[in-house]
Amino acid sequence: MSRFAPLPAVQPRSASYIAPSSRRGLAALRRSFGLGSSALTFGIPQIDALTDGFARGALHEIIGEQAAVSGFLAALLGRDRRRAQILWVTAGGSLHAPTLGQLGLDHRRLTVVSTPRVSDRCAAAEQAMSPLGYGAVVAEIEYADSEIAQRLQDAASRHSAIAFLVRQDRPQPSLAATRWSVQSASSDGFRPCWQVTLEAFDGSAVHGAWLVEWDHSTGSFRLVA
Repeated sequence: MSRFAPLPAVQPRSASYIAPSSRRGLAALRRSFGLGSSALTFGIPQIDALTDGFARGALHEIIGEQAAVSGFLAALLGRDRRRAQILWVTAGGSLHAPTLGQLGLDHRRLTVVSTPRVSDRCAAAEQAMSPLGYGAVVAEIEYADSEIAQRLQDAASRHSAIAFLVRQDRPQPSLAATRWSVQSASSDGFRPCWQVTLEAFDGSAVHGAWLVEWDHSTGSFRLVA
């Protein structure tokens, strides 16, 4: 039996919701005053300039095959200077903490919850950002309706957490701050490589595609020429 309570009834739009235009405006305002972003970034200016990174207090959608997405998120979350605690909610996939550690994610920051029920995965992710105080959540929900996306967005917004919704479908419009597609790509055998595509930003369809690799020696992403 799951120790997480079911999701309460969703409200049409809670007071904690941050409109897309507001998110874009806040990022621009911070830059205009020379304030550093608290967002989680690639560390690659050509990509980060488009979205100001993966903002805290927001939902970000990642679409792709589990192995590729898991590796990419491990590398990305490993870059978090705040070293926030992470809850990773899965339906029972093949997450392996030592493997994620090779991509820079300290296993001591990671808690994994595995449950086949979508309602339990939603509840675990939402509660992790509120009473449990996790700074980042990864929720693997292959087909998520607008209620699920809105609940995760609201929870992230209320508690300044980063929420990643790993999904397979592409509902329009996206309720997330950003939507990305991540696919494994050919590498030199030493550095993991991904084709990363930005599909939506602040509810608007956009397109930007990059080939990025993870450099173990520097703990950073870099563009592949």
